[in-house]
Amino acid sequence: MSRTEKAIDALKLGGAYIAFCIGSGYATGQEIMQFFTAFGWKSFAACCVSMILFVWLGMSLMRTGRSLPASDGGAVYRYYCGTGLGTALEWFSVIFSFGVFTIMLAGAGATFNEYWGLPTLSGSVVMGLLALITVFMGLDRLVSIIGVIGPVIIVFSLFIGGVSAASNLGNLQTVSLTMQGMQLTRAADSWLFSGALYTGYNAIILLPFLAQLAKTAKSRKTGVAGGFIGGFLLVLAIVVMNLGLLCNIGTVHDKAIPSLTLAANIHPVLAVLFAFVLLAGIYSTAIPLLWIVCRRVATERTRRYNIVCLVCVAAAVVLSYLPFTDLVGIVYPYTGYMGVIVMGFMLCKQLTVRLRKLRGAASRPSAAPDTL
Repeated sequence: MSRTEKAIDALKLGGAYIAFCIGSGYATGQEIMQFFTAFGWKSFAACCVSMILFVWLGMSLMRTGRSLPASDGGAVYRYYCGTGLGTALEWFSVIFSFGVFTIMLAGAGATFNEYWGLPTLSGSVVMGLLALITVFMGLDRLVSIIGVIGPVIIVFSLFIGGVSAASNLGNLQTVSLTMQGMQLTRAADSWLFSGALYTGYNAIILLPFLAQLAKTAKSRKTGVAGGFIGGFLLVLAIVVMNLGLLCNIGTVHDKAIPSLTLAANIHPVLAVLFAFVLLAGIYSTAIPLLWIVCRRVATERTRRYNIVCLVCVAAAVVLSYLPFTDLVGIVYPYTGYMGVIVMGFMLCKQLTVRLRKLRGAASRPSAAPDTL
């Protein structure tokens, strides 16, 4: 495999990683507001915590996933956490995946309503149908689609965040004073734990997805490289968007879709384009979430699988009537605590395996010295 092919494979995998994490909460800016921007200047330190964890998580899962059973998405939980807890976490991830899928549909509904003035239900139904059609195609097709969407969203996020920050950079001098009178929702009490929680809630659903994604890599090296690229670029875009939000906190703090407000402030045409990019981000996360739920219950491309997909989409559309901002503030932080625990198990497993290898190497008899 040539260097160009390796680079393309790594970028595709990194793009799929990014696209999976960029859902309605991320693309709308609502997640970034609650997990990072709400802490003011300390939000950048929280971003550093998340970047380290996302890079480590991506590289670890892309390395480990290749050796796990291809037909068992929950094997990654049992590998890191043991049979009992691993099985429980597997089912928890399925339930949580359905909950986040519901949030994706609510985010689509909020976008349709806030930007185009259309009924919230119309956005939820359209996104649900698009996800349903794609999931019918299976994992391989899914990866090909979202692997392209991820980098596009990152470019738009970097541009909008960067321009918004550059245009209002002087506001940073008074941002602490401006935020004193605001009632901003925080995902956690401290910036340190908020940064960890953000990776943690993603980890719960990332484990089975990245473990399966690793098997599509052309080599172990490109898989690990994809994990690094995805984690790094994902949080780099958060840093830039967070800067843009801080520079415009007076106008975006009470918006359901703050990133769309930033785009509209730059130029109305950009807002139209970003509205579609935002929906693409929601779509790119919604389809693997729906796949995780349906794949756990039934085998792909079977009648039972199709029925499960239909039922899940119908139920999610009904539940998406709940307020989008409240859904993000309730579901994500509490699941983040569980994700942090899972990452702790991952670290312990890695250290244990490493110690065993070191002990094994030390116990091997060395070659006999040459005699005179």
